[in-house]
Order: sequence, then C-alpha cells, then structure tokens
Amino acid sequence: MFAWHSSCSMEARGEKGLMAKILLADDDKNFGTVLKNELEEERHVVDVVHDGVEAVLRFMNHAYDFVLLDLRMPRLNGIEALRIIKTINPDTPAITFSGKAGDFEMKESLNCGAMKCFKKPFVIAEIRESIRNFSLTSSLSLKGEEEG
Repeated sequence: MFAWHSSCSMEARGEKGLMAKILLADDDKNFGTVLKNELEEERHVVDVVHDGVEAVLRFMNHAYDFVLLDLRMPRLNGIEALRIIKTINPDTPAITFSGKAGDFEMKESLNCGAMKCFKKPFVIAEIRESIRNFSLTSSLSLKGEEEG
C-alpha cells in the first residue's frame, strides 16, 4: 500500500498528482543529489542521508512512503538498514541499488523485502517509473479498500 503512514500519504497532504515522501540513502553524495533532483521534478519530497545508520534513524523519526537504499554504505550497509526498516514497518516499499554489490547481495536485498534492485549505472527513469507504477497500483488498492 502507499499510505502506510497516514500523516504522510498523498491524500493526507492534499496534493494533486502523484507525490511521495521518499528517504534516499546513498554514500555517493553527487549521485544522491542528482537522484534527489530528478525525483523532486516529479513533485516527490526527498530526504537524503549518506549512510545506513542515518537512514534507520531518519526512518524511525519521520514517516516515508518509499525508501531508496544503496547496498554499500559506511557504518551500516543497505541490506542491514533494510532489515531494520522492514522490522519497523514491513509495508514500506523499498528499492535498492549498487555499483559495487555482487549478485548475492542484490538477491539478498530482494529476499529482505526490496521490491527491486538496480545495478549502477542505471537510468534514473527506471527508479521514477518504479515509484510511479507502485504509486498508481497502491492508490487504486487504497480506493478499493476504502469503498469496500
């Protein structure tokens, strides 16, 4: 679903169009900035952190519709951060990515609950499209649940 945290869901914010509050964790500050800017062009609200510990702390203290995690980060890697995030809220959708992780780590992130895992370099449009598709599907599911 897309409204895990009712206080931050699209409907609660009263905004027009598809918009999500996204937590982005990547130790590559340049890439994080580029991805943040791209997502903000689609009217998403994006908070950027640079390691797994920051990601978990931010997630614990703020409501997010979506989480994007690099698999290889200092202090706490993306898989461990994802495990903790999914313990806090198993319904939060997550996408992982990495330029350095091997197939095992990428599969492990999927096993831990990531909906997709991308290998860097990837086309940023793939991330945007994944969020958009998930948002549309989840919004339709929510409307059906509210009516039923």
